[in-house]
Amino acid sequence: MKHDPMTNAALELSLSEIAALSARATRGAGRNWGEAEEAAEATCWLARAGLNWAAALLEVLQHPDADGACALRTGIALADSASLSGIPLNAQHRIDSPCFLLPFIARIADQTGQRIKLTAADMQVVIAPGACPMITGPLHMSGPTLVTITSCQRNSPPCPDWPQAHRGAVLATEYARLTQLMMAFTVPTSANSQAGAGAQGDDND
Repeated sequence: MKHDPMTNAALELSLSEIAALSARATRGAGRNWGEAEEAAEATCWLARAGLNWAAALLEVLQHPDADGACALRTGIALADSASLSGIPLNAQHRIDSPCFLLPFIARIADQTGQRIKLTAADMQVVIAPGACPMITGPLHMSGPTLVTITSCQRNSPPCPDWPQAHRGAVLATEYARLTQLMMAFTVPTSANSQAGAGAQGDDND
């Protein structure tokens, strides 16, 4: 990881670093372990596609799911449902962070072997099984936005290949916010934990 704390330049993280940071930040935001693991997988997918994974995750974590508009929980539910009953045609959902739905739509495409189209305002995304997303229009990071999910015709233009890089960029300010959330999940040191640390007694035989 390349980190310059004096600027807000983009930092480079490996996919494993993105997964670890995302999972712990999600737990620090009060989500359960299952959601944290799903968030980690989703951010890695977004990073591989060259999308702003950190902004999308922060958008998800700053909104409670009181109105059912959480992209993480909606994406998990859609992927689970599609594995049982296929793609719900013309499904509509009001989502706070539409971009964060894309990894789950990709999972549905892989599960069903079909191309899927997601429309949100003037953004359209087509995802084919195993392919990088084809995005038309401005990428919607925040909401609430009405999202429509449909199956896509097979004769639509081909999706692009995945980029060769297996790293992801994050702004220093976004990295700091995610780290702050992660620290909320870290158990603080105590007198008891410090007293039990290190070698205790003579180790000679």
